[in-house]
Amino acid sequence: MGSRAYDLVWGTALTSTRVVHQALVRVSGGRLGQRFPGGAQVVWVTTLGRRSGIWRRTPLLGARDGDSWVVAGSNAGQEQVPAWVHNMRAHDQGRLEVDGVESEAAFVELHDQERADAYARLVGIWKSFAMYERNAQRAIPVFRVTRQS
Repeated sequence: MGSRAYDLVWGTALTSTRVVHQALVRVSGGRLGQRFPGGAQVVWVTTLGRRSGIWRRTPLLGARDGDSWVVAGSNAGQEQVPAWVHNMRAHDQGRLEVDGVESEAAFVELHDQERADAYARLVGIWKSFAMYERNAQRAIPVFRVTRQS
């Protein structure tokens, strides 16, 4: 839990999965990769780099919450918070893509009971989120991503 070995293994697996997933989506023209194994929805968030000023597109597992989506900066339970979290905290506007439909979006970090409820929703679609929370040894940030008209 929170060890270098855990972070090395999961970090490598997460990076490899993300790279393969992005290539699959690119090669298939977006026809493949809209769902994670087991059926969980993949949402793509595009955030502005807080230091680089470059737009970064990241695939995440998302849980529907009314007209919005919730996503978690679990980083597969690693100690390090993923870069997109820092970007969302610095810039609360970006883009959201779900099933090939992209739109402008607003990002809001959730806290307290609202965060706990949203995280439980994520655990409901991907049981590994429960393990990630145990292993991370940090508060896992959760964001609501809402399409802007």
